[in-house]
Amino acid sequence: MTQKSVIILDNARFHRMGVLREMAGKWGHKVLPLAPYSPELNPIEKVWANIKRYLRTVLSDYARFDDALLSYFDFN
Repeated sequence: MTQKSVIILDNARFHRMGVLREMAGKWGHKVLPLAPYSPELNPIEKVWANIKRYLRTVLSDYARFDDALLSYFDFN
């Protein structure tokens, strides 16, 4: 990223590592953490929940996990 940016991170353990903040600061970026336990502020969480719900219903129909996952994208 060449432009100075604000990088929004969820609270995954590896996102809380100081090295990420240091690297971002070195390049002039700012890190903004999401509030803990706030999936409504992170829209991708809704996508993951939808994929997991779909996989629970179809996984027994597929011999391989990756085939089941790819079927989600064919279906939706």
